[in-house]
Amino acid sequence: MPQRHNKATIVSMAIIASAAATLLHEGLGHGVTAWLRGDIPTELTSNHLSALHADHWVEAAGTLVNLSIGAIALTASQAAGRRANLRYFLWILAALNLLPGAGYFMFSGIFGFGDWQAVIRDLPHQALLRVIMTISGAALYVFVVRLLAVAVKPFCPERSTYNDVGRLPYYAACLFSCAAGALDPLGLKLFFVSTVPAAFGGSSGLMWADSLMPARQTEEALSVCRQPAWWVVAAILGISYIFFIGRGIRFAH
Repeated sequence: MPQRHNKATIVSMAIIASAAATLLHEGLGHGVTAWLRGDIPTELTSNHLSALHADHWVEAAGTLVNLSIGAIALTASQAAGRRANLRYFLWILAALNLLPGAGYFMFSGIFGFGDWQAVIRDLPHQALLRVIMTISGAALYVFVVRLLAVAVKPFCPERSTYNDVGRLPYYAACLFSCAAGALDPLGLKLFFVSTVPAAFGGSSGLMWADSLMPARQTEEALSVCRQPAWWVVAAILGISYIFFIGRGIRFAH
């Protein structure tokens, strides 16, 4: 049996992956797409990217970037082989991109709020479109959770070890996102209607992915080892992210 997973390294990886996933969504997805389409971004926070004339492509781009990067990270994780720490980081990066990306369709379909509601707002048959988004989003979400469950199996020779590799990073990422989101200049309303649902709901598949994990162990077990470099990077990035991205960066326009 492998040694026990190092929890400090797992939490550090989750913080880095959470910050990266949000910056990919808001910065690369919404922000760069807005700029490429001739729009003018005005403010970037951990909750939103504000632009003067956001269109449907800008609204859709955040989720599409998360899904694309998540798929690449999951593929790279499998290719990492026996490099356990790198493999696990790529897995949690994939999870924190793929799950919120897939979950956004359900969120907008059920509540009529968010990026994908903005994407369909000018289209006819709103009720039907929201039902389709909800059902297809739910199917995609379960599919993603299954892929993640299969990919993390080498780190869980016993199902009880999933608490360390799946649920611990979920809580760490949620609390980190909320710490940054609480400072958003748009106030607590956005915090409760956007930050909290996105943090705790978007990645909630990590709480039950072990139920879809295959029973058979097809690879030799792997462990996330103690690696203080991850702690240092997480501390520097995490503090900077909370106090700069959390409070918002305004762009001259």
